[in-house]
Order: sequence, then C-alpha cells, then structure tokens
Amino acid sequence: MIKDYPGERWKTIEFDIEFTNKFRIEVSNFGRLRTFNKISNGNIIKGSITNGYRVVRLKLYKHRDEKIKAKLDNLQQQVFELARKLKSQINEGENEQVINETSVLLDTLKKKVSKKFQQDLKERTINHQSLIHRLVAEYFLPKPASGQTIVGHLDHDKLNNRAHNLKWMTPEENYEHQKNSPRVIEDQLQRQQRQQSNPNRAKLTVTRVMLLKKLLNEGKPMKQLVKLFKVTETQIIRIKRGENWSNIQTLN
Repeated sequence: MIKDYPGERWKTIEFDIEFTNKFRIEVSNFGRLRTFNKISNGNIIKGSITNGYRVVRLKLYKHRDEKIKAKLDNLQQQVFELARKLKSQINEGENEQVINETSVLLDTLKKKVSKKFQQDLKERTINHQSLIHRLVAEYFLPKPASGQTIVGHLDHDKLNNRAHNLKWMTPEENYEHQKNSPRVIEDQLQRQQRQQSNPNRAKLTVTRVMLLKKLLNEGKPMKQLVKLFKVTETQIIRIKRGENWSNIQTLN
C-alpha cells in the first residue's frame, strides 16, 4: 500500500449504480485515488486527462439477467457433455470420421458459447467516469449552496485537486474567476500584441466583401487583393469558394 501524506484523509466512494465488480475505490483530500481488489491493496491510480482535467474511467458490470444466465449455463453444460463424449470416443477407439465430426461440432459450440458470453458482457458493461476534482469536492468540501454547480480551482491549476484548492461556484462566479486565469491573461496579451503588430489590418464588412467578390470575378491578382483588403490569402480563397460570406452578392 502506498504511504499517506501527512494530513491526508481517505473516504470510500459510493456509487449510485449497482454492479458486480468486487472492488473498493477511495478518494483523498489530496486529490489522490486508490483501489482495493484481489490484485490491488491500495494502489494509486492516476486516471487520464481530458480538457486539462484528471478523470478516472471505470468499467463496471451490471448483474446478469436470470434468463440469460440459465441459457449460458445450458450452453456450457452442452460443451461439457460434448467434450466428455469426444473423450469417450477417443478412449474407445471410435473410427476417425466419427471423432472428427464430434471434434468439429465441439469447436463450433465453443465458439458459439464464447460469442454469447462476449455479447452478454458487452450488454452488461457500464462505462463510468468521474472528474477527480469533483469527487474531492463532493467528499471533502461543505455542501454547495443552491446554484453552485461548478467546482473551480482557486490557483487555476486544473491538476491541483487538493481540497483546499477547490471551491463550489455558480457559473457566474466561475466566469469571473476565470478572468484572472494566467492562461486567459496570456491569451489576451497575445491578442493585443497581434493587433498592435498589424495596426492597419481592417475587418471585412458587407460592402468590402461585395467589392472583393467583384474584383475576384474580374480576375484581379491575389497579392493585390491581400494588400488592398488587408486580409490573408486564405480568407480570400474561402470567400471565393463560398465557404465564408456565401450569402453576399457581388457589386454590379
């Protein structure tokens, strides 16, 4: 078992679905997960990362329907009896053709049974996933107030899932919080730098697009149009193909 950090506390995750898996999974206030089963005695699982957040994905299995269980048991019994018959034929020195026919029949039945079990397993599979920071919030933060449906990271680090770094927020609170994100601030600075480096760059308007289409129809050179309208060659090509501004007609 992995050692705990000083001050680390663990709680067992409760699922709102029934399944047959024999295991236990725990979450800590330090944002760690560990599992207990036949081969794991508290091993740490990291999960995967989606959109910057750490996610744990589990494959759970629903209970098998009693009617399906009876059918599968019956098929398994048929395999057992046919295998015993084949063994008896071999021991008694039955002719080769009879033995081959029984062997082929047994292989066919085994494949059928295997396919049925695989189909049953697929139908019983529950693909369950949880955001780790939400699990930490649910088990270690006070119950959220009405409307607080989002768990925000106070330091804006999506991988820092310690309880003291998390807070329940309303969508509006989270929106304001994200304004101070280093990533958002960096994006804003880069956008400003691009605008400052191209002070003369102008946005296309309906009138300018109409003129651009007219000049395109007249066969004006691409370089001339790029310089005249202060847009990229890619933008002009998309307009020419009708991918952008397709509803705008050319000037007469």
